[in-house]
Amino acid sequence: MNEHHKEPSEELVLQFEKQEIVLVDFDTTGYVLDIGGGGEGIIGKLKGEKVIAIDTNQRELAEAPAGPLKIVMDARQLNFLDRTFNTVTSFFTLMYIKGTDHNKVFSEIFRTLVPGGRFLIWDAILPKCFYQGKKYVLVSLSVKLPHEVINTGYGVVLPEQEQNLTYYLELSKNAGFKVINHKENDRLFFLELQKPE
Repeated sequence: MNEHHKEPSEELVLQFEKQEIVLVDFDTTGYVLDIGGGGEGIIGKLKGEKVIAIDTNQRELAEAPAGPLKIVMDARQLNFLDRTFNTVTSFFTLMYIKGTDHNKVFSEIFRTLVPGGRFLIWDAILPKCFYQGKKYVLVSLSVKLPHEVINTGYGVVLPEQEQNLTYYLELSKNAGFKVINHKENDRLFFLELQKPE
């Protein structure tokens, strides 16, 4: 979960059964802004040099595969002009951002998208903290890309408020997004949002 702290005891960890995601290539124009694109850099692996990967953690960016342009940046304050991107992505990053900061992040993404631009989100449905006595969650994933399969896991402290599809749909609406597509599968969800033209 965090290499600088000792691992939490197993009885405090809610472990999801391994989930599978098939990630197909998607159409884009111009650069893709990938929020939290460090670590495995899944979107960077899929779209390569079309990606601008941002992350607050320099080490995570350094570990991400080559291809994307990597910039240390906070999604709560995107240092890009209004209407810069046609596509913004977030692959299992929102779960790491405090719920109290989600509105700001969605607002910044909305601002930097062109009218008609899309925000694509893949993330986990998280119960609130101390659900069944648990404090942490570990999400194990098998991500199927067109040319490889990546097995990985994401661990975080459970949030104060349940973060489910309804929660994210409300955030999207508050930011001004139109929902184009949403899918829920067991403990995971996908959201395709659009900034109105």
